[in-house]
Order: sequence, then C-alpha cells, then structure tokens
Amino acid sequence: MLRKLVSIITISVMMMWLGACKNFLSGPNLDNDPNRATDVPLENLFLGVQVSMYGVMEAHLNRTVMMWMQQMAGVAQHYSGYDIYNQTPAQFSSQWFDIYGGGGLVDMRLIEEKGAAEGKRTLVGITKMWEALVMSTAADLWGDIPYSEAANPEIPFPKYDKQSEVHNAILNLIDSAIEDLNAGQPFFDGKWDLTYGGDKDKWIAAAHTLKARILLNWAEVDPANYQKALTEAQMGIASDADNWRTRHSDVAGEEAIWWQFETRRFGYVRAGNYLVELLKAHNDPRLEVYFAKNEDGEYVGSKPGEFFGDASPLNPETFGAKDWDMDLVSWFENQFIIAECQYKLGDEAGALATLNDVIQPGLEAKWGLPANSLPRYANLSGVDLLEAIMLEKYKAMFLNMQIWSDWRRTAFPIFQYVPEGKRIPRRLLYSDDELNTNPNTPKYDEPLYHRVENDPGNPTYPGRTINP
Repeated sequence: MLRKLVSIITISVMMMWLGACKNFLSGPNLDNDPNRATDVPLENLFLGVQVSMYGVMEAHLNRTVMMWMQQMAGVAQHYSGYDIYNQTPAQFSSQWFDIYGGGGLVDMRLIEEKGAAEGKRTLVGITKMWEALVMSTAADLWGDIPYSEAANPEIPFPKYDKQSEVHNAILNLIDSAIEDLNAGQPFFDGKWDLTYGGDKDKWIAAAHTLKARILLNWAEVDPANYQKALTEAQMGIASDADNWRTRHSDVAGEEAIWWQFETRRFGYVRAGNYLVELLKAHNDPRLEVYFAKNEDGEYVGSKPGEFFGDASPLNPETFGAKDWDMDLVSWFENQFIIAECQYKLGDEAGALATLNDVIQPGLEAKWGLPANSLPRYANLSGVDLLEAIMLEKYKAMFLNMQIWSDWRRTAFPIFQYVPEGKRIPRRLLYSDDELNTNPNTPKYDEPLYHRVENDPGNPTYPGRTINP
C-alpha cells in the first residue's frame, strides 16, 4: 500500500509540474496512454524522478543534517527532539521509500533499461547522474545500504552492500553516464531536463565534480584519493552559472521545499547558533544573505537543546524564498575540493591561493557583495590552513548535506556546544520498515553513533576531543 501511495504522489506532483510548464504537454508522446504504467513515456517519468529527488535532497533528511551540523536548530514541536538527537527509525521510513520506490531508484532503473533499448542515451546518462547523486548521498547518510540487489522485484529482501562497494559502483556508474552523454541521442528535447536543458558538457563537468566529492569522502581511508579527487575536480564545474541546482518557482506545486516547510511548520526550525556566531566573528555579510532578523531586529541562533523560539528564520528573499533553487553540486564546492587536496598533497601555497580565489572574487560575485567584504587569508599553514578551508566551505555550503561528510573526514568545524550527555550522530537510523521486514538490515548497539566505513576514527587535529 505504501509503495502504491508513493507512486500516486509522484505522479500527482509530476502532473502539477507538467501543467505549469509551457510546452510540456505537446509532441508525439501525447499519443501514449498515461493511464497504462508500462506505456508512460520515459521523459514524463523522468520529470517525476527529478521532482521526487528534490524532496529527498531538500526536505526531512536535509533538515536533520542541518540541525546536527548546527547550521539550523530545531526549536519547537517534534523538531526540538531532533535537535538533541532523539530520533526513532520511524522518522526515516518515508524518506527511505522516496529513495527506493516510485519516483526513486525503481523509476531510474526503468528509465535506464528502457532508454538504452530505445537508443535514448542522453536521457539515460542524465538519469544515471541522478542515481549517482542520490545513492551516493544515501550511502553517505546511512553507510551500508541496499544497492546491487535493490529495486529488483525478484529480490524482496535485498542485501546491504558495504558503503565502499556502493561508492565504487557509483563511480563506475558516473563513468558510464559520461559515455552515454558523449554518445548522445538524436532529437533529445532539453525541456525534459530541468537542470541543464540537455547540455551534455555541463552534465559531464558536474559528473567530474561529483566524482571528486565521492573520492574525497574516502581520502581519510585512502590518502591516494586526494590526487584522484584533485584530478576529477580540475575537470569539474567551472562557473557558478553551471551549478547543479534544483528548480523551483512561485507556481503552486513548484515551490522550494524549505519554503513549503516554513509555511506549514512555521517556527519549528530556526538559525543555528554556531553558524550565526561564526558569520558574526568573521564580519561575514552572508549572515544577512542566509537569515532574517528576529522580532527584536537581531540576528540570533539557537544552541543545541536551547530551543530558542526567537532565533532568526531563513531570509525570505533567498534561501527561504518560494522560488529558491538549491545548489546540489557546485562550482564553489569544486574549488574547496581542490584547495583541500592541494593542502593534503603538500601544496600549501596553492591551497591558500585557491581558498582566497573562491572567496574573492568568486563568492563575493555570487552574492553581489562589495569587493573585500568576505574574509581573505594570509600567512596560514599547517592545520590552521586546513581549518580555514573547511570553515569557509562550511559557510559556503549552506544547507548542503555534504558538510556532514566533511566534518566526519576533517573534524572541522569544532562545535563548542553539544546537548548534555550526547555526542553528535555519525549516521542516520535505518527505517523501521527495513528493520522489521528485511532480515538483512544491520543491527547496531548504538546505531546513531556507529561509524560508517569511510569514517574510521578521529583525525589527529588539535581540539578534536571536543567532539569525540
């Protein structure tokens, strides 16, 4: 019943998008009967996948990670419990089905299989990129997950692949996507691709940045990955205009996910104290870009477990706007990957130069800020340089779940406030449906604190014992 409901919701959301976008209902695909699931045009199915995955990347999972990484804070209702890590497996069941069910991996695999048979290699390549993003993120969040046997109706209880196996398979999938994109297809209509309009060069650049992200997330385990990640990033996204973003508008059914949450759950989640105070300490004008003033006309965040209801909300003109498009994989992430890799490979001068270049003029131009308004660094070396790179990346990657992997890998930021008697979680809980029905689901004594495979231990940086 739940799988059927997910499919119904996916189709409903897809149809809202189709009705709102001009020309989406024109062309030869109208000759097919949309009430016959096996005859739904792959392009229409792909639209539903994109919209569904916006929810995976921007909704509940995102909010949870942002609270744990102290960019945001849960201050009311059940989000007060999330803020102090009082989680239950039931709180992740819906998101698990979104990833694996209709609109998720099931439909992605169908598009890839039928699209290959029909010679639609551009569509197949783009779909593989979505699969790579979502499933690599899932492995980052949960660790071991079903993948090689997932979305197969012949296997009701898929095995859990090791996190490393999932990521290695995804790296191969991205290479396959690049091959498909280079091969292309005749007459692919870019209107179906809400990200790049079918531009293969932009997709290929995004593919290299995503590969660099995945490789870097394993560099604590295998330092050889710093060079591999650097090589991929040097072929990655080259400008902020080419970021892989979601697509939202002020049309009903197309609104940004954070805006929808704020509208329906007003006051549940507010600014996190750590990020607000960090921006203040650096005189960083992005404080006003990210957040709005509270009722007292101040920018204020809530500490974990403080539940301060008058903390600042998201800026309604930017990240809290109805039509805000979220960066999923970006040029500035690509540059921070390069900087960290340069540092780890012994090129501290290059790392410092890359860090300063991405800030000035890069991020200043992105936000339309005056020259020299963002921090610039000089005379930094050693762990101080690494900390500067990671803190600036943490600020720039606002509301992007990758910051959790960055924290596990580098130990930065060093959070001063953690709920009393608690530790910051290192993974999400498996859904209760999986725990109750799939006998292959791993069981851990302390599931929130069980380290995922690419998080083997504490880096030996000063201050790490603050967040053991």
